Amino acid sequence: MKSGSFIVLGIWLLLACQEIKDCGLESSTDYAIAGYYVADSAEKTPRVAKFNKVYEVGVSNYYISNVEDTIADDSVQLVGLPVYDQAEQVTYIFETDSVDYELDILYKPHLRIYYDNCDPVFSFKLDTVLSTTFDSVVVVNPALDRVVPENIEIYF
Repeated sequence: MKSGSFIVLGIWLLLACQEIKDCGLESSTDYAIAGYYVADSAEKTPRVAKFNKVYEVGVSNYYISNVEDTIADDSVQLVGLPVYDQAEQVTYIFETDSVDYELDILYKPHLRIYYDNCDPVFSFKLDTVLSTTFDSVVVVNPALDRVVPENIEIYF
């Protein structure tokens, strides 16, 4: 009887120590969250921005947001900017009535295979963010992940 208890305990421990293979646990995203801030202020002050259109250069008939899509007063403080596994750079235009702002995002896609029975997924890491039209742009968190509240700060 004693050896039977050890066998049952051994099987139970073996099953309890198995790795949980949940393919839905991946938290990477395929977009960077950019927040708008007031330039030349003593404190980090969020800015509510009003752009006519935010779109990717070279992609016709597709935009991230425009005046007709935004709610209430047509202004936002955050925007999600998609990145792609086929490229390592994407350029966005933030269109206003008076000036068009340009933002270049350079990033690295990484193919990940977590388990044999899960589909491969891409994770992304921001490398550099450049702009000659915004006052300043900063990468505050390079990992594109659901738990990260903001990746890029845009000052203007």
